[in-house]
Amino acid sequence: MVSLQMKKEISHFTEQISFKDIIGIIIGSFIVVVAVQSILIPAKVLTGGVTGVAIVLQFVTDWPTWLWFLVLNIPIFIAGYKFVSRRFVIYSLFATLLQSFLLGIMPPINLNIDNLLLAAVFGGALNGLGSGIILRYKGSSGGMDIIAVIVKRVWGYSIGQTFFLGNLVVLALSLVVFNLELALFSAISIYVFSKTLDAVEAGPNVTRTAMIISERSKEIAMEIMDNLNRGCTYIPGEGAYSGKERRIILVTVGKTQLPRLKEIVFQLDPEAFIIINETIEAFGKGFRSSRVDF
Repeated sequence: MVSLQMKKEISHFTEQISFKDIIGIIIGSFIVVVAVQSILIPAKVLTGGVTGVAIVLQFVTDWPTWLWFLVLNIPIFIAGYKFVSRRFVIYSLFATLLQSFLLGIMPPINLNIDNLLLAAVFGGALNGLGSGIILRYKGSSGGMDIIAVIVKRVWGYSIGQTFFLGNLVVLALSLVVFNLELALFSAISIYVFSKTLDAVEAGPNVTRTAMIISERSKEIAMEIMDNLNRGCTYIPGEGAYSGKERRIILVTVGKTQLPRLKEIVFQLDPEAFIIINETIEAFGKGFRSSRVDF
């Protein structure tokens, strides 16, 4: 018989499963397969991560990409189950199996792309779009995504460093199997893929975080809260030259609110000093929900 504790765990897990997430993963997987099957493989242009390794192995062994993609992901998922949340692994496993299935049954679509540069750019962008959609719906295409999480948690290296090293391995393999020209086009494809993935995963609501140094910090903060409906935080500071104590305003706003923010600040204090940085993600009131569980 199933224990009460196990029943509770199963019930909690099924409550986390979202139909919207599943549909998003299906759409993203379909886009990835079209990019790989119809653009990248015919052009012999690689993408990053495990998919790129699977494409190389197809040309070396004549085994299909879908089979290599599946085989390479098996040990990754076994290792990842211990280090990543259960839902993320299940979603990623679903995406991996679905992509392997689609790669096996879907015939290539003739898109009439004969130019290698266009194939690299369009294939990389389409692949990044699909992978980004999967990530936005709390899954992944397996492979490097899970490896990067494991490496970060065990050895402390950032996810970006792991992706960079993994893509270097893919490019080295492409040099061995193909030639320098195709390796360079593969590098373009991987770059476009990573940039598109980041843009899609972050979504349209890319934010900006500003630090404002002004003698009129109180008035500026009140105007920001009243007119932009954004919270502000005071950070105590001291001028290194003047020795004056000041309150630095820290505020995060939407991209479209940035012109209005600068207008508010410089209308009240033309001598104000502003530092503005792009913020990849912002969680909390007014931004993305903090209840995002991967």
